[in-house]
Amino acid sequence: MSDFFPVYVYLGLVVAMTLLVVGASCLFPSRKTNDVKFMPYESGIQTTTQLLQERFPMRHYLVALIFLIFDVEVIFLYPWAVVAKSIGPFAFYEMAFFMVALVVGFAYVWRKGGLQWE
Repeated sequence: MSDFFPVYVYLGLVVAMTLLVVGASCLFPSRKTNDVKFMPYESGIQTTTQLLQERFPMRHYLVALIFLIFDVEVIFLYPWAVVAKSIGPFAFYEMAFFMVALVVGFAYVWRKGGLQWE
């Protein structure tokens, strides 16, 4: 028997359950249709269609991208911190270089005013 047998069993159960749920939704579809069901709805706020025709300021996208970049970079710090003592000095210098790149990027964004909300 393979070492991965439990993984294969789990994968089989996941696929079977997914097919079962999709099949049940196809056999018993929802017949509730009304105008309210198809209205745009976001976080408890009912929006009108005229709001969707306006452009969002570019600042929203930039803040989201900056957050995503720094958030993903910080995620790499946790596994390194867990095994930092056992991986040796090379990994320490590599992470130090990574942190310097992170701080330089943060300073650049700060200097350009990317963190100020207008």
